[in-house]
Amino acid sequence: MTNDFMFKAVLQRNQTALKGLLCALLHMRMEEIVVVRIQNPIEIGGMIDEKKMMLDLKLELNDSRILDIEMQVVDEGNWSERSLAYLCRAFDQLEKGDKYLDVKETIHIGILNFTPQGFPEKLYLEYYFYNLDTAHKYSDKMSIRVLQLNQLKKELDEQIRPEIYNWAQLFKAETWEEMRMLAERDESIKECIFTYKELTADEKARMQSEARDDYYRRLNWAEERGIRKGMEKGMEQAQKETARTLVSNVNHVMESFRVDLERACEGIGTTVEAYQAAKELME
Repeated sequence: MTNDFMFKAVLQRNQTALKGLLCALLHMRMEEIVVVRIQNPIEIGGMIDEKKMMLDLKLELNDSRILDIEMQVVDEGNWSERSLAYLCRAFDQLEKGDKYLDVKETIHIGILNFTPQGFPEKLYLEYYFYNLDTAHKYSDKMSIRVLQLNQLKKELDEQIRPEIYNWAQLFKAETWEEMRMLAERDESIKECIFTYKELTADEKARMQSEARDDYYRRLNWAEERGIRKGMEKGMEQAQKETARTLVSNVNHVMESFRVDLERACEGIGTTVEAYQAAKELME
């Protein structure tokens, strides 16, 4: 379920599962959710353009809230800026002539499999706009929620927010047995698992899901390769600096004491071969 395509496909297909997740994340009861409209549905079984396809889930809830939910497993180092950009784009919803008072509450929800740098190590975080001195809330109409799946081991979170804890366990589940146990706790989670199983049995949907997994594997490989190349480049630069220092020291001894290369190398504790190798590396 951390596969962003499968995440969106399941919740798009099963309204009960979607409503259950929203209740957990937004502190709502199921009867409070009257209508949920998906604004950017995907075609299950269609072609995926991995570069252009946006797999965040944009919703309108009860004709009064705009939600943008995103499953993100790769830490690209820009989560704060990314989530703010998504939030602001969704908030900018008024057409020409509309009244500012009619703008709908907008919430961006990030379900992450990592903790962004500097973020608290808690399972679920809620961010609003406050005055730092007085704690006055500037507006209720914009907020960001973050579910950090890698913080799942926090027992305190389970005690305080069991609904969120159960959904986080579902997203991290790796076996059908784990899912079956979770299905016994919550009807909406049971519905989610049922639809997930249906989609994994659908060859086209499974191929789309595997294509997304492959895309992220290639991203990870590119990142690892970039890090390795950076390290190699750094090591090469360090070697050149060492070689430059060695050649400079030997040359200085030859000029200052008017000795030949062999004696100069011997005097600073190196060899002629090392000196020649250092010169070649510099060149």
